[in-house]
Amino acid sequence: MWIFLCLLSAITSGFASVIMKICSKNNNEKSIALVGLITSNLLYIITSILFTNVLTNFDIKNFFQIAPLTICQMIGYVCGILSVKYASVSTVIPVRKCNTIITLILGILILHEAIPILKLIISLILIILTIFIVKEDKISNDKDSKKGILFAWLFVLFNGISSMLNKYYISIFVNPLIVTFYYSLLGILIVTIYCLCTNSWKYLNLKTINKTYILFTYILFDFISNLSFRFCLTEGKVSLAQPIHSSSIIITIIGSYFILHENISKNKCIMIIGVILCVLLLSINI
Repeated sequence: MWIFLCLLSAITSGFASVIMKICSKNNNEKSIALVGLITSNLLYIITSILFTNVLTNFDIKNFFQIAPLTICQMIGYVCGILSVKYASVSTVIPVRKCNTIITLILGILILHEAIPILKLIISLILIILTIFIVKEDKISNDKDSKKGILFAWLFVLFNGISSMLNKYYISIFVNPLIVTFYYSLLGILIVTIYCLCTNSWKYLNLKTINKTYILFTYILFDFISNLSFRFCLTEGKVSLAQPIHSSSIIITIIGSYFILHENISKNKCIMIIGVILCVLLLSINI
């Protein structure tokens, strides 16, 4: 079951990246980030309240305990938006998938996850294929592309850490929706404090965003992706789930080809096939 949820998360994440690129073209990145964070966190809170008794068992200690996860994931969220804002999707998404390396290492070293040696080797092959895919892209030397790549690597760092923290907190609280509730509550508080300190309320005006339906489509896909990934971690090991989740690169690259009309080389197609095979091998009992 956890593999199905992980693949669902990967598919929706892949589509979300393509949709975000469309949304970021003619919109202010601060508006996208703030509206996206407020809306998605409200969805998480409503879902958590509907399906748990988290309100009756509210504990302020839990609120602050989950703070590191909230901070890392929010920074990663903003860096993800900025990466596709300044560089092509087919370039930055392979870079962003290197977060798998950080999650894999932290899962083994900090969470002490033990995985079969064959699956570890397959996971490493999957990571290597993901890294080599980015070498097939000709990254332009203009400042915007370099800026996009920088934000992509920052995403790698913070998202990799937050994936490990998701597993850590889920192992403590058991129900992923409880983790989601406290994470989202603190997320909204951080956005509110930021707007108060910087007077950025104007960026929350939906009238300033072109084609808001595209933004909300992205938020929906991102919401499904994050929630299904957290639920997959209740049974699955993060050191296995994260490499499988990285297969979302396939959806993103294919989507960038058909929707954004970004070129895909023959070598990249071969490596995509390799990624699919690795995911299939990780999905079966070996």
